[in-house]
Amino acid sequence: MRPICYASLVSILVIAASLGTVRADELQIAPGTGLQSSVVINTGPDGICNTTAALGDIQAATVGQGTPFRTEIRCGANKLVETAAGGDDVQLIAVGGTCQNTNKPIIDTGPNGVPDSVPAGDDVYAGGIVFGVPPANTPCVIAGADGVAQTAAPAGDDVQVLAAGVAAPNTAVVLCGPNGVADTTANNVNLAGDDVQVVLVGNACSPNDVVVDSGPNGIADTRAEGPDLGLGVVKPIKLHISSGFSTGTKLVKLKVLNVEFGAMAPASRAYKLTATNGSCPGGTVTQLDADASTPGLQATANVLFGGKIKATFVVTAHLEDVTSTGQSPFRCTFNVSAVALDTAPNVDDGANPENNTTTVDLEITDRNDP
Repeated sequence: MRPICYASLVSILVIAASLGTVRADELQIAPGTGLQSSVVINTGPDGICNTTAALGDIQAATVGQGTPFRTEIRCGANKLVETAAGGDDVQLIAVGGTCQNTNKPIIDTGPNGVPDSVPAGDDVYAGGIVFGVPPANTPCVIAGADGVAQTAAPAGDDVQVLAAGVAAPNTAVVLCGPNGVADTTANNVNLAGDDVQVVLVGNACSPNDVVVDSGPNGIADTRAEGPDLGLGVVKPIKLHISSGFSTGTKLVKLKVLNVEFGAMAPASRAYKLTATNGSCPGGTVTQLDADASTPGLQATANVLFGGKIKATFVVTAHLEDVTSTGQSPFRCTFNVSAVALDTAPNVDDGANPENNTTTVDLEITDRNDP
């Protein structure tokens, strides 16, 4: 999730610190479902989708067309976009623009899935792309929310990849995380499940190695154990320095929740609140308090398993640091993080630290300025 902050300046951070033994496995499929992106039917050799998806499946390509928005043309060695999109192809980077790296997609096949553009300069076609010919064997119908195929009897030269009534077997449910140790026990959600423990708990693994797969029935019965971090959406904070005053301040309230999962989750988790100035002037964020219910500023606090705690910090603007007008306020951003003490200085060992670090937009108006 991304961060939440209302006009009242109450933002919500959903936080679960990592387990005592650092846990970092990564969930790929929600328990009780199969792989939702599984291809049920592909377009076959002619690249045209001829099959209508049954109820519950998703029509990945319009009947009578190719699979849309496939990468068609990539940036060449000079990293300069020289090709203009033709037909209904989509120009991803403007002609004359620059690419961050060679082979970056600059044009895709658009809604009809047919390549309609000719590379110019040193731009190149992506692999398998031929002008005017939709790529073969691309998705026509994919599995829907439950990950189970519903569509049978493909039309034309379309190919049935996944039989109706089943989910793709032995797909990755849990991957090894950055700590390089398997931490998740298979079938911890459904003890009668058929998920497969590919790497034994406690054994070494490399990031993105499959730790648990979905077994023969293709349905995930396992949830990754470890940090469960989430942040809401933070709307810009508006701060005013009143006329005749040298500073403006606001208190920001945070709610911290411990939503760890797993039988090995501890009774509570210690954490601290940290902040970086980002593009804001030094001293913008101060008075970080990990437990607002305890008198005085608390550098750290414990959040009970399944519980929550209130935290706060103060934002301050100094008139010497900002210049604004009524039409053009001063804007900057800073980051606030919830950091598990047993993984500090890393926020945690999960794959996506952005989930427990929020970027806050601050908008300052100095009413001493004209």
